[in-house]
Amino acid sequence: MTQHSLRPRDVSGIKEKREPVYQISTLQSLILGNYYGCLYIEDLLKHGDTGIGTFHAVAGELIVIDGHCYRILADGSVLEAQPLDTTPFASIAYLEEGHTIKFGAMTTAEALREALDDSIELLGPNSMYVVRIDGYFNRVAARTELYQHEPYKPFAKVLETDERRFAFENIEGSLVCFYFPPFMDGVNTPGWHFHFINAARTLGGHVFDVDMVRGTATLNKTDRFILDLPSNQAFQYADLANASKEDIHKVEQGGGD
Repeated sequence: MTQHSLRPRDVSGIKEKREPVYQISTLQSLILGNYYGCLYIEDLLKHGDTGIGTFHAVAGELIVIDGHCYRILADGSVLEAQPLDTTPFASIAYLEEGHTIKFGAMTTAEALREALDDSIELLGPNSMYVVRIDGYFNRVAARTELYQHEPYKPFAKVLETDERRFAFENIEGSLVCFYFPPFMDGVNTPGWHFHFINAARTLGGHVFDVDMVRGTATLNKTDRFILDLPSNQAFQYADLANASKEDIHKVEQGGGD
């Protein structure tokens, strides 16, 4: 069961002041193998307190929560990132007091996505959304990746050999969720993208599936987007249109599906 109080569609056309989503690089670039860190974590954190992404050489999944950035290691354990660590791809925003949604049991990630889709339908699915869900979970299935060495192979190939999966059971923690509308496909993943970190900030990962007992979500809508493009040659001369939809799907589902 889901409880929320959302305002109906605003038909006035008057824009509210909303914090932007800031993004470094594009998903197409990451998929094609541009893993060169191009932004310091200390600079990433100047653009928000809630985010997701990866690190230089895709050495672990990245999650930002409460203004702190964490790296998820190969066994699902977590370290706080260093200021001069770098990221080749990340999205971040300031999470303000937005709409509050109370979730009951959500036994799959698909059920949670559908509930979130229903919520944003009232607000407009062609904007971006940043959501934090604090809750208790029967199970969280997640992944991270191993450090890559040059020459970098495409991300789909990384997932075939260097993806590491794990599951957490009976755990309290938070999901950081970003939604991008379908027309932004390639710039980022269309739909919902979830990263998890536990309440103790010791375990986490990119989420495949969840069995949530209950949760409370803070949902922010934004229609502002800042895209910061890398200046490295790997980006400037890449055929970014060559990133396939199948490979974009693998970013979410991984190499094992």
